[in-house]
Amino acid sequence: MSTHDERRGGIGGQVMRFQRVTSTMDVAWQLAEADAPHGMTVVAQEQTAGRGRFSRRWVSGENDSLLTSVLLRPPVDAAPMLSIVGALAASDAVRALTGLACAFKWPNDVLLNGRKVCGVLTEVRADTDGNVIAVLGAGLNVNLRPEEHPDIADVAASLASEMGIGFAVADAEQAFLAGLRERYAQCLDAPQALVGDWSARLSTLGKEITVRRRDGAVHGMAEGVDSEGRLLVRLASGDVRALSEGEVAPS
Repeated sequence: MSTHDERRGGIGGQVMRFQRVTSTMDVAWQLAEADAPHGMTVVAQEQTAGRGRFSRRWVSGENDSLLTSVLLRPPVDAAPMLSIVGALAASDAVRALTGLACAFKWPNDVLLNGRKVCGVLTEVRADTDGNVIAVLGAGLNVNLRPEEHPDIADVAASLASEMGIGFAVADAEQAFLAGLRERYAQCLDAPQALVGDWSARLSTLGKEITVRRRDGAVHGMAEGVDSEGRLLVRLASGDVRALSEGEVAPS
């Protein structure tokens, strides 16, 4: 069996569980440095320093969300699409548990009835041999009560807040990992279908937006995404820019 084939499986085959960690991302990188295998999964009941994009703090309570990070060793050409893999896996899990369909906000937010129910963070590095190592983190709000967290009360949702009933975080974990296995395989076998599944529910498209980036803001019309999921923004000049990261807001 080739290395390429070996890396199709393994996701969720080994799970390390913690009551409290700084961040599941940190633990997963420590495991990567210790040569842990592809698919090694870290799950925590609570994070004291959970993070999202741009080093933002990820808000959650104790055992009210699925807080997980998965170590991946993908082919080089698959690395740019891992956040899409994670977002689709989270959406698949939400549908499996609630029957509700999610939408996506570029680049990696999962929305339920217009509110953020899950965030995905992917960090990618290369080892000394040039092989890709990635950690895909997800925070899926399961029983979170948004009203108890003023910073996110107006923008966050959870499975419980939308359905009016509680859910077992363990069920969310199993559904997410099942979705992740399926979507990762799709990324390897049919990457354009993967991007198509995601972009079809991308709420960002067709709108005048401002994308705040580390090097400044970009204003224009969100026209589409390319084969790697980069956002294609048509500027006032008529030029089109392909953006790989940023924070989208209405113009």
